[in-house]
Amino acid sequence: MKVAKSAFHGLIGFIVPSLVLLASYPVLLRHLGAAAFGVYLLAVSMGGVMMFLDLGFSAATLRFVAQDLAAARNQAAANVIVTSLIFYSGIGASGALVLAVLAPLWPKVFRIEPGLAADAIAVFRLAGLQFALYLPAMVFASVAKALGRFDRAALYVCLFSVSCSGCATMAVLAGAGLVRSMACVIVANIVAFALIASDGLRLCRNSGMHLLSARPVAFRRMLAFAWTLTINSIAGFFLYQIQRFLVGLAMGPGAVSIYQAANVGPSKLHAAVNAASEVMFPLASGSHDRASLRRLYLRLLAASALSALAGFAFLVALARPLTALWLGPQVAASVAPLVPVFAVAYFFLALSPAPFHLVNGIGRPGLNTLFYAANATLNVAVIAAFALRGLTLMKFAWAFAASNILTSIGYQITVEILIWKRPAMFSEMAS
Repeated sequence: MKVAKSAFHGLIGFIVPSLVLLASYPVLLRHLGAAAFGVYLLAVSMGGVMMFLDLGFSAATLRFVAQDLAAARNQAAANVIVTSLIFYSGIGASGALVLAVLAPLWPKVFRIEPGLAADAIAVFRLAGLQFALYLPAMVFASVAKALGRFDRAALYVCLFSVSCSGCATMAVLAGAGLVRSMACVIVANIVAFALIASDGLRLCRNSGMHLLSARPVAFRRMLAFAWTLTINSIAGFFLYQIQRFLVGLAMGPGAVSIYQAANVGPSKLHAAVNAASEVMFPLASGSHDRASLRRLYLRLLAASALSALAGFAFLVALARPLTALWLGPQVAASVAPLVPVFAVAYFFLALSPAPFHLVNGIGRPGLNTLFYAANATLNVAVIAAFALRGLTLMKFAWAFAASNILTSIGYQITVEILIWKRPAMFSEMAS
């Protein structure tokens, strides 16, 4: 019951922001126009580019806080949290500075029309501030998950996510342009961060972790676990983010709007599966009962496959009417043909969250890193092959699908062989 409740709260943390995001797309697209909306999407994606700097400390925070509290090492857990907060605050500030310095380059790189260039530079700079706030805010989400408080983690994610898409939508409806809308988002992010930090500190205190007496001395411990996840973050950029930037580079920001609109539905279904499966991470971190963990794993894997199959079949069958209802018939004509391709890609990707969180939880993220890097490499290689005869949005979508299908199948087989078919290896990892 506790696992089911945690999975439910994980879904809530996905569903609310997703509904707000889906509602925001037609409003922003209609009021800003395709080009300006594409600039907005590129700007908020810049944070994804900088995420490779996180060094996996978010996952390390979850793992070590869960481990330390299970062993009644409250002071050690507090040290982990303080180390993570200080590290992410520094990384966030550095990333914001880098994005601000590089902002004048992007209008030329992404073929942004001259009349929109000044606004684009301002929006890219503001996006850096959003990145600086996001990283430390998510430390508290990791702590809540480690405590088994997925309800609080869902609340934190909802607060920050809704303050982004929801505030942008309200600002646009009030008559704000691109820059003012992004400025409103940053103000809302600051408020959301203050609320998250206040509640997160209270949660730590109530759990016996006193951060005021803690010291940032867990860096080496966390880095020993997390350094391979940096490769995950870099690979994630080449898998999830680079296509968006390459579309902007090759076709301009208007094409980014079409590409992302087709991607958002399938990607959100995958995110739902991931949110429900994340409960596996803290459970695997503190569990030494291989049999019960195996039963839970198989249930999550089966639920992932069945729910993903139902959701993606629905999307494929109703792609054109749904996109027409969502974005209007004219935009749907360009978006709908891409949706089935993304649905196939994300169906295979949706089979990965349960084993991904299991492998991270038992302390060996290197296996995840290997396949993540393979997926990203294959994605870039297929794009390069397609580029020889000219790139289209459909080719970008199929490059993403091909890489996910091949690596997801290989990943499932590898986890079964290395983790579950070799008890000795599992015991070594769990220890």
